[in-house]
Amino acid sequence: MKKGVLIGCAVVLLILVLGGAAAWFVVIRPMWNAGAELMEAGRQWVQIAELDARVQNTASFTEPAEGRLDAASVQRFVTVQGAIASALGEDWKALEQKYEDLKRSLDQEGREASLQEVFAAYGDLSGIVLTAKQAQVEALNASGMSLEEYRWLRAQAYAAAGLALGDETPQALAGSAAAHNAELLRPHRELLQRTLATAWLGF
Repeated sequence: MKKGVLIGCAVVLLILVLGGAAAWFVVIRPMWNAGAELMEAGRQWVQIAELDARVQNTASFTEPAEGRLDAASVQRFVTVQGAIASALGEDWKALEQKYEDLKRSLDQEGREASLQEVFAAYGDLSGIVLTAKQAQVEALNASGMSLEEYRWLRAQAYAAAGLALGDETPQALAGSAAAHNAELLRPHRELLQRTLATAWLGF
């Protein structure tokens, strides 16, 4: 899951960093050549990346010691995830299925997804992803949270998600930051599951 999240972040950040003409050559032109449907998906992916610029809080974020979450930060994080889940409605199941299918294929081949493969896999769902991204940005602005803080919280949350999805923490991990974070996140494990696919895509 952690590797998948990194892939998603890389995809979105690549589009954002490249921008303009470079985005045309790397993203839009290949999709143009593939057909109008993928071209529209490419346009929407660029919109998704550009939405990050609308987050109002651009302050730097100081990471807490040892990567430990607190109740207040967890509540801010799950508020944003809740907004994403609400915007998705039942469409989260379609995103999850795409995630599972692509992950299974990549695991069998022992490699990571290419940029083109991610676009191809999610091309027909880019409108759904755009809706979820818009909800995320609106929720971040409503809470006053920066992208830097949100991304740190997301990384800690999904690093502990494996433990949080279980009912108990193994004794060997007792007292660890992961166990501490999992305990705070366990009441929200259904929400974490519903937003896993969007986290894998980088938000």
